[in-house]
Amino acid sequence: TEILDGNKVTIRMAVPEKQQDDQTYLHDTAAAQQSSPAKSNGSGVPETVLQYEKQMRKIQAADRAGAPVNAKDHLHVIYEDEHLVVVDKPSGVLCVPGVNNNPSLLTVVFETYGNESNAMDSMIVHRLDMDTSGLVVFARTNASLRALHESFRERRVSKSYEALLCGHLQYDEGVIDLPLQRDHRYPPFMRVSTPQSELEAAIVVKDLQHNGWKKLVKKRPKKSQTAFKVLSRELYAEKYPVSRVQYSPVTGRTHQLRVHSAAIGHPIVADPAYGVYGEACANGGFGEAYMDALSPRRATVALQLDIHDAIRAKGQCMCLHAKELSFSHPITGKEMSFVAPPPF
Repeated sequence: TEILDGNKVTIRMAVPEKQQDDQTYLHDTAAAQQSSPAKSNGSGVPETVLQYEKQMRKIQAADRAGAPVNAKDHLHVIYEDEHLVVVDKPSGVLCVPGVNNNPSLLTVVFETYGNESNAMDSMIVHRLDMDTSGLVVFARTNASLRALHESFRERRVSKSYEALLCGHLQYDEGVIDLPLQRDHRYPPFMRVSTPQSELEAAIVVKDLQHNGWKKLVKKRPKKSQTAFKVLSRELYAEKYPVSRVQYSPVTGRTHQLRVHSAAIGHPIVADPAYGVYGEACANGGFGEAYMDALSPRRATVALQLDIHDAIRAKGQCMCLHAKELSFSHPITGKEMSFVAPPPF
C-alpha cells in the first residue's frame, strides 16, 4: 500500500509468502484455531453453512437466468437512433442469451428494434454481468458495430460505475493496481494473481483433461487497474456501515471491480460470487494474514453476514451499477454522454 498524498492511495501487491497466499493458511491462524467448524474458501464461514449457501446461490442464479424478459418490464431505453440503442439494464437480467439460450435483454432489443443484418449477435458491443445493472449500448448497423468495437478496444469509451461496498473505506480515493487471473481453484471465477497462484495454475493446467477448462485456466494474468473515489460513507438499513464508491476502470477485465473490491477487504454489497457465502475465493484470493496487512480496517466477516441478512430481508440485488457512459457516435462522430442513476 503506497500513500500518495492526504487521503489518496494506490493499492499494490507486495509479493506474499506462500503460506500467506495459500487459503489453507487460514487454519493456522489464531482466529481459525478458536473456531471449531471447518472453514472453506477463506471466508471464515463454517463449511456446512457455506456449502448450503453456495447451492442456494446456484439455484437462485439459475432461476433468475431462466426468468422471462420482456420489453414492458425490462427494456428501459435511454437513447435510440437508426445506428444504436442505449438501455439501462436491470439487475438480474442477462445481457445475452449465453450457451443455454436463456431469456436476455439482447433478445428483447432485437425483437423491438432489429438490425441491418437481421442477426441478433451482430448487435452485441459489450456486456454487463447478470447481477450488474446499468448502461449498455447495442449496435443496429454493421458499420456502427465495427466502430463501437474499435472504440471499446482502443479505450476511447469512458465508463464509470457506482457501488456500495461493505464497511467504511479508510481512504477517500485512489487506484487499485492488482493483476487478475482465472481462479484454478474456483473456475470460472477470477482472483488476484500472485507468484504462488500462477505456479499452482500451471500445475493444474498439466492435469486438466477438459480442453475447454485447460484453455480457460492457461490464460496469463493480466494487469488490472481500477480508480475509485468514495462518494459517501453511509449506514445500510440505518445500521451497517457501507461506502458509496465511484469506480472508473482503467482496464476492463472479467469481474475486475468485484474482485478488486473483495481484495481490498470491502466486497460489493450483495455480490453473490465474491461476497460472503460466495462461490469464488474469498478476499480475491488473498489469505487472512496478508489481508490483515493490506487492509487492517476491512469489513469483518461478522459485518458482512449482518449486511447479508439485511439485504436478504429487503430482496436487494448486487449493488454495482454502470452509471455513466461516454463515447463518440460511431457514424456522426458526435460526442455522446449518458447517465443512469443507480437503483440503490
